Amino acid sequence: MSNSPDKEKTKKFEDLLIVLVKYRRTIFINVLIITIASVIISLLIPNKYTATSSFISPKKKGGVFGDIAGFSSTIKDLSKTLGGRLGTVTDEAYNYLVILQSRTASENVIKKFNLREVYEIDEDKPYEDVIKELESNVDFNIEDEGNIVISVTDEVPKRAAEMANYYVQIVNEMSVELGVTESRNNREFIEKRFIQAQTDIANIEDSLENFSRKYNVMALEEQMKAAIEVAAKLKAELEIAKLEQTILIRNYGEDSPIVKDASLKVSELNNQLANLKFGEDKNLKSSLNLFVPFEKVPETGVMYVRLMRDYEIQNKLLEFIYPIYEQARIEEQKDMPVVLVVDEAISPQKKSSPKRTLIVIGAFLISFFFSLGYVLIKESYRTVQSDDERFKKIKEGILDPLKSSFRSKKSSK
Repeated sequence: MSNSPDKEKTKKFEDLLIVLVKYRRTIFINVLIITIASVIISLLIPNKYTATSSFISPKKKGGVFGDIAGFSSTIKDLSKTLGGRLGTVTDEAYNYLVILQSRTASENVIKKFNLREVYEIDEDKPYEDVIKELESNVDFNIEDEGNIVISVTDEVPKRAAEMANYYVQIVNEMSVELGVTESRNNREFIEKRFIQAQTDIANIEDSLENFSRKYNVMALEEQMKAAIEVAAKLKAELEIAKLEQTILIRNYGEDSPIVKDASLKVSELNNQLANLKFGEDKNLKSSLNLFVPFEKVPETGVMYVRLMRDYEIQNKLLEFIYPIYEQARIEEQKDMPVVLVVDEAISPQKKSSPKRTLIVIGAFLISFFFSLGYVLIKESYRTVQSDDERFKKIKEGILDPLKSSFRSKKSSK
């Protein structure tokens, strides 16, 4: 009894061999025909070549808030903060990937290399068909090291290399254009504030001159002078903080942690100014309480203090804004390349497709197993037909219901 499973397996194997021998001619002819057909088809498929280019973004990128000579420590801190958030290679790589995958980039490549004609797509076909065909022949990958690899496949090796290099050129051109647009927006925003500061200083200077002539006021006590300087410094810091806050909101949105920190700084400076103006606040311990509150100064002195304070504020703001304004003007004129080419694409000498050997081997195996399945089903059916009783049951259980179902559908139509 223990040998019965082995005998059963041996019998099944022998039956399989018998079927293979019996239908060897059919299997051989099917496999031969399909294999020869696959050889012919693989030879008719044109060779394609893949060219690759690779580039990275610069380690340091200049900008309105770059570390230039003459910048204040506040700007340096802001530049570091922005650099820590946005200056990573990964962020730059993904920005370049967006440009490469854009419709604008695809249209530029299609027009330059006349790809509608190359891909043999009729003029009456939609333009999207050409874009889809191009996208199926290009591939953009961000490597672990941070560089972007552009792979272009084409029937002509030279054209594949030229297309890969042209994609790098597109990244440079669009990045420069977008960078100039951003710099222009920054310059226009800062220029308005710069002009406003100049106008405010001129107005305050006129007011001071009129005030001096009217009241014959030239100086106050040293304590008040110190208070003016402190107030001017605080107010200047407040305006600078507000400017930083506005710039950060424009770049990150109001919900960013950086913006919230800037808002806390603005609130703290407002509290200190309020303490200096109205006197000691029990909830605020500060050295500002050493000064005489401005509201207690005689009216004439208050007017003088306010004029001098505003004058100092506008001067400090002008000192702060002018370097940024000049740098923004420089950034707006920049048109230098923004990516560094690691590997320029060259015409490939080895084809990348088709894999003719794999096509033939795959066709051979598929045809063999399909032919084997066919002859096994055929032999099983013939065996069932020889057994009248089994064939009758199958006919009554499967074939007859199928025929009646087919007839009912046909009659309903």
